[in-house]
Amino acid sequence: MRSRWLVGDSRIVRLFMQDDTLVRCPHSKDCGACALLGVGYEDQLQRKRHLLADALGKHTSLRRVRPLACVPSPGLEGYRNRAKMAIGLSRRGRRMGYFRTGTREIVDAPDCRVLVPDLLETTRRIRRFLETSRQIPSTLRHIDVRCGTDPTRQHLTLVFRATERQSFPVDGLRRHCPAVTGISVNLNPGTDAQVIRGSVRPLWGDREIWVDHAGYRLRVSPAAFFQVNLALLPTIHTLMEQFFGRGDVLADLYAGVGTHGFALRRQFRRVLFSEGNRSAVADLKSTIRARRVGDIRIAPVAVERGLDQLREEAPDAVVLNPSRAGAREIVLDAIAQCPVTKLAYLSCDPATLGRDLDVLCRLGFTVRSVQPIDMMPQTRQVEALALLTRPRLPTPRTERTR
Repeated sequence: MRSRWLVGDSRIVRLFMQDDTLVRCPHSKDCGACALLGVGYEDQLQRKRHLLADALGKHTSLRRVRPLACVPSPGLEGYRNRAKMAIGLSRRGRRMGYFRTGTREIVDAPDCRVLVPDLLETTRRIRRFLETSRQIPSTLRHIDVRCGTDPTRQHLTLVFRATERQSFPVDGLRRHCPAVTGISVNLNPGTDAQVIRGSVRPLWGDREIWVDHAGYRLRVSPAAFFQVNLALLPTIHTLMEQFFGRGDVLADLYAGVGTHGFALRRQFRRVLFSEGNRSAVADLKSTIRARRVGDIRIAPVAVERGLDQLREEAPDAVVLNPSRAGAREIVLDAIAQCPVTKLAYLSCDPATLGRDLDVLCRLGFTVRSVQPIDMMPQTRQVEALALLTRPRLPTPRTERTR
């Protein structure tokens, strides 16, 4: 039982409140993935709002900024459309799950409650297959299985700690996992926390998943980023639409597969997508071709390397959606050199959001609101949408010729 919310008039309005729902998980004692399991949901939302407020309050320019009430997730469990699980060996056989808090020890997690139910069933089937097959190479270190709008069509990436191609019983795995419609492989010899590194090579079947959103069918390849809680995308884009209104040129920076730019496309004359991930750029181009979308520009390089094109396009509106590391200062400087009057910054890390908002304030922007959004219930993850404005830059005068 949880709150219900309505988006309207640029604010979030709570309709009514019911008792908290506690999600029970058999792995909560050992697993480090969901740190807030057992905490009432209203308390979770308050904690995330306070975490965000603390991060912003460390900057003098942001001390008067008060985050709004956190937008709750429609689902407290069964919301996550991607399962990245580590695989290791123990005396009892293979373990498949998440790392124990503060360690690299794998906690077996056959009943992860935050996964989309169809995805959870597939992870159970993969686990049983790994336990019974004698052809599994010891170099298999992770699985990455994800789904789009249709949870019965899933893509699986097998990640090996190796530099050369590994033998794997793909046909047997296919028979065990009917919802898996495509399998790829990634060779990642690294020992750090990054699951997928380098290229992802298709082995069998579909090479992507599909997400239907805002009138578009978005292709998402294994190496491309996409939000894990699809139910909150309409809320995020409604907030952006109300904030931006009609405009001339929108720049979607760190665009991924184009989720935000396509959702806002109808409100602008032209959209510039800037993205350095080659898989995401290919996905983005696929959507443009399929829909024959016009007045689109693409900067298919890292955002930092596409700043000249950004200045040439001279956007009046910008969407920023960087990784946890945030945006580099040269990117923020380039934005300030453009005639940008409205900026929406979607962040997954309060610390880097605070740092970047402080820079933007020094560059002449004003923070109008910061809206926390609970994309990942039961975890400490804090997503936030910051909306900023700036007065229109004066048009340079040209001398009259006498």
